Amino acid sequence: MGASAAEAQIDTESSLVARLEADLLAGHFRPGEWLKQADIESAYGANRFDVRMALLDLKARQLIEHVRNRGFRVISLSEREREELTETRTILESAAVRMAAQKISKEAVDELAAIVDEFEAKMADSDLDVLRGLNALFHDKLYENCGNAVLAREIKALRQRGLPGSRGTWSWRTLTGIRSSHQDHVEMIRLLRKRDSEGLAQLVDHHLNRWRDYAPKPA
Repeated sequence: MGASAAEAQIDTESSLVARLEADLLAGHFRPGEWLKQADIESAYGANRFDVRMALLDLKARQLIEHVRNRGFRVISLSEREREELTETRTILESAAVRMAAQKISKEAVDELAAIVDEFEAKMADSDLDVLRGLNALFHDKLYENCGNAVLAREIKALRQRGLPGSRGTWSWRTLTGIRSSHQDHVEMIRLLRKRDSEGLAQLVDHHLNRWRDYAPKPA
């Protein structure tokens, strides 16, 4: 009986973490927004202990931060921090797609192509959160095929660190930008089928840094 109660407690905490994480990554909280425990308890129907544990979990993954004597707030990266995050992601993801190009199976490429097709079918009239979810799924599945689970997990963690408090990168703030991102994915499928590792690495570099074309230029 005790074990079942403990398992139920863990499931409750995990569910709350997943719900909070999804809302953070979808940009439903502003950068630097304070996360008041009482508000979360009310909004998510959770108790104080579960909320506290969930916040500590998200802090450990650097999606939120804790300020002593103040509480928890959504991470708010500086421009320099975002630059460094992009640079690191570019290095790791370029290496990962080189590996994936040599190791991925035809079935896995077909699975990625199906995600790309679904994205295209929903691009014009779906909620942005749906497209964002498909985009994340595409990248997760792509890097799962690099043959290095540690590398795939680090890439996912770094991508998620840049999402809280943001409704997406600059390139995703227009339909033109979303279409450009989609076309990159279409081209990635073509290069994967050719096992063109260098072409993929160059495309990923461009894909990750495309936001620079859409960001406001300094006055």
